[in-house]
Amino acid sequence: MRSLHPDHAPTGPADGEQSWDIAVGPAVPVPVAVPVPASTEGSGRPGPSPALLRRVAGFHESGVGTARFLWCEEGRWARCGLESRPGTPGTVALTLSPLPGPPSGLTAREIDIISLVALGLSNREISSRLGTSIRTVTTQVERLLKKLGQDSRAGVSALAVDRDLIRLPIPGGVEHRSGIRVLDIERHSATASAVAAPARHRARGSRDTLRIGTIAVSGAFAADGCETAQGAALAVGDINTLRHDYGRSVEHVTVRIDPLDEESVRTGLAALVEADVDAITSSYASALSPAVFEFAADFGRTFLHTNTWTRSVDAVREDPRRYGHVFQTCPSETTYQAALLAYLRTRPAPGDHAHRLAVVELDGYGCAVTDRNFETRVREAGWRVTSTHRVGLAVEHVDELIAGVLADRPDVVVLSHLSVETAAELQNAITRHRPDQLTYHIYTPSVPGFARRIEHGGGQVVWSTVTGRPDDPLGRRFTESYARTFGTPPGRSQASAAYDQVRMLHAAFSITGSYHPRAIGGYLRESAYRGVNGTYLFADPGQSVTGYPYDSGDQSLSQPTLTYRLSGGGQEILSVA
Repeated sequence: MRSLHPDHAPTGPADGEQSWDIAVGPAVPVPVAVPVPASTEGSGRPGPSPALLRRVAGFHESGVGTARFLWCEEGRWARCGLESRPGTPGTVALTLSPLPGPPSGLTAREIDIISLVALGLSNREISSRLGTSIRTVTTQVERLLKKLGQDSRAGVSALAVDRDLIRLPIPGGVEHRSGIRVLDIERHSATASAVAAPARHRARGSRDTLRIGTIAVSGAFAADGCETAQGAALAVGDINTLRHDYGRSVEHVTVRIDPLDEESVRTGLAALVEADVDAITSSYASALSPAVFEFAADFGRTFLHTNTWTRSVDAVREDPRRYGHVFQTCPSETTYQAALLAYLRTRPAPGDHAHRLAVVELDGYGCAVTDRNFETRVREAGWRVTSTHRVGLAVEHVDELIAGVLADRPDVVVLSHLSVETAAELQNAITRHRPDQLTYHIYTPSVPGFARRIEHGGGQVVWSTVTGRPDDPLGRRFTESYARTFGTPPGRSQASAAYDQVRMLHAAFSITGSYHPRAIGGYLRESAYRGVNGTYLFADPGQSVTGYPYDSGDQSLSQPTLTYRLSGGGQEILSVA
């Protein structure tokens, strides 16, 4: 009887094995995965992910006949087999055979190191890609040599190919031809799309411009979407005016998506792929629609956003392999709490009585003020939380809600919501019930439409933002240019944030001379860029900007947290800190 290596499955369908026929090529506008009932036990199972479809497209472009490699998504391991269907041009057979975990008693990190050794990288290069020290990699490679019974790195590479131990995607990608078919698949996958057919991808050498896509939110968030689109467009115009002095010009592609409408999201993202953009800028669309964040990971191009949700930063920190090209160009929502507490400390309680605080906040989406330590921190500031109300994007029975919020006569009501319409509706209800009530908003008054919607009366409105436009020379110059171009002054946050994103990307592309996300990401991580909203430095593993003074004490390397007072005469900055 023929003996089998324990990692190799016998011929024929394995338990849980899934198979598809994948249609690829220039005639197919979107790759199609057709289940093969004989090996999928029906067609009710989910199809291949966009990331895996991109590897199928890379396999098709590489021209090899068969390939096998390891695949792991959401913690589930499988051995992936690809084969060109004979007699059926443009069709690839894909098979996934589940594994209980990494094969051969190896760890996931060891599989990554084996894959990078097979790519021919040195220990220094491997450490750079994995974000660990050279000493750690050296120790891991020596341990692998003993574990696999090999005397050299060449032996590890040969074993990786023979036993199908290479895992895709390769950390950091593959830029050059390697002679190993699986690695060549990964190289071709970098220019293949999981949304549009790989043959539609425009060759890099066919243009010398930088093509930037901007996602502008619409629907309930259209006012902010307009700020984002116009801020980015202003940056493109400024760059192209100066292009003779500052390198390649910029092409701009703007897509407007309603993040609460799946079809709108799908259509908008497909348009970015069709346009073959080199990088994407966005506001907080990826907080409202997880599909946007996952698309950014799968699409593989540099993605800049102002989604302040800590979950997004945690995702990048915990899985740099998947999200290493994603950058948050503002501090996270934790800074909102720090700014609020600092403001409360400026209003000391009279005598021995603590001031009272009520909170109404959007549940999730990156603008939370409270956490499990919030009430303790509020008490330390000399205040007491009377009530906390978490609401959705739309709020029913607003007057009833606000009556309950005001029942304990709080000295300050905190309103944290992304929707301008909802935030203004809440504010107006407060003004109707208590005209002199002091409210503290998070972010939303930065949008011009907010001030037009509220009924000022005797209400007092203070608000803060973790990324905003200060009244300094850069801020004033931007404001004048924006107003001159669009006939209206910009809001306090997203217009200038979008402007900075485009200018920062252009600087990165111009200095590195590369379209590759790894080169652009390396520049962004190692350099500080001074923009209208402050300094952008992505030194943290989560690749987010730090805020001054709550995340960083160095104002020159962070973005100031701004607090404003809103009145009938406009907006007045109370503090830049």
